[in-house]
Amino acid sequence: MDLQMLKKQLSSMPDYMTSYERSIAYNNGEEVDYLPFSFPGNGETLATLYGFTAQQYRSDFEIHCHIMECLNKEFGIPFTASAKLGLKGIGEALGSVVIYPENSIDYVEHHILTDYKLLSSLEFDPRTNVFLQSKITHIHKLKKRYGDKLPVGINLGGPLSSAASLRRTELLLKDSRKDKEHLHQLLDFMVYCSLEWVQFVKQEFGNVSVGIADPVSSYTVISDKTFREFSKPYLKKLVNGIFRLTGSIPGIHICGRSKPIWSDLVEIGFRNFSIDNCESLEELKNSFGTKLAISGNVPPVDVMLRGTTTDVINAVKLCLQEASDNPMGYTLDVGCQLPIGTPRENIYAYIYAAKLYGKHARKGCLCEGLLM
Repeated sequence: MDLQMLKKQLSSMPDYMTSYERSIAYNNGEEVDYLPFSFPGNGETLATLYGFTAQQYRSDFEIHCHIMECLNKEFGIPFTASAKLGLKGIGEALGSVVIYPENSIDYVEHHILTDYKLLSSLEFDPRTNVFLQSKITHIHKLKKRYGDKLPVGINLGGPLSSAASLRRTELLLKDSRKDKEHLHQLLDFMVYCSLEWVQFVKQEFGNVSVGIADPVSSYTVISDKTFREFSKPYLKKLVNGIFRLTGSIPGIHICGRSKPIWSDLVEIGFRNFSIDNCESLEELKNSFGTKLAISGNVPPVDVMLRGTTTDVINAVKLCLQEASDNPMGYTLDVGCQLPIGTPRENIYAYIYAAKLYGKHARKGCLCEGLLM
């Protein structure tokens, strides 16, 4: 199906609820017009659709707003303001050097914590830190333009993933065997920094939503034993702190394999888990669907970036078949971050399939759209 046909089909599929109404009704166990789904990508990854680069979106306020407005007009994506630290924000705030390529994902070029003797000298203060204050200023400008009710979201790295923005991952893995005491101190400091940021943003803007991404905690990177010793206790501390500050438990996304630690995520207290496409939605549903709302996991590279529109439609349908009857609820999403350069027609195909096969959804039941 080509782009014009997809647009034509979508024009005949009107929404009967707002995204907010749909989410509230679905979570309350009511039938909704179609299953809630997360929009694939964001302004940074989709800037090229409108003739700009990722770096222009990051650094130019007017271009940032223009792309937000384009995404809202073309796809109905609501305006939001991001106070994200992500995987590298704490490191950058504390002195690590982060490189922002013109049209690619940022990366740490120099890690500040080359020696644990430096740890005691690191100070994380959102009130005075230039990098953190630039994020606050950006949100104030967005609220001035789009209204004070503009929602603010915070995306954090898990403590172990945030630590990797200060100290190279391979050194952290070595520390987990040969320098455990210092690694525990570092992870405790990462929890402190994250909670300081959540508290500061909440004080500045009121209600905030929080999500956690933690790729270094993946079974692809560390063993389940290492996870339980070095990641689990600090994730628990972070989740408890966020709940204390916001009244809500954050969701978590883990890139890579995660099956060996699914039970641990439940024990930590997570209620919403976004799963990578290398794991099985159906298996997660069958194992922990009565305890976790789940989301995922259309393959972002093989399908969204490199696949045809038919590939996208089939992948969305398969996800709904596997997980839309999850007892605690299911949200369609991609398995990880959408790559820069994803074709416009594949985004339309994703939305089209979500609305077609996700018709008449209710928590714990297969979508009726799958049965038509």
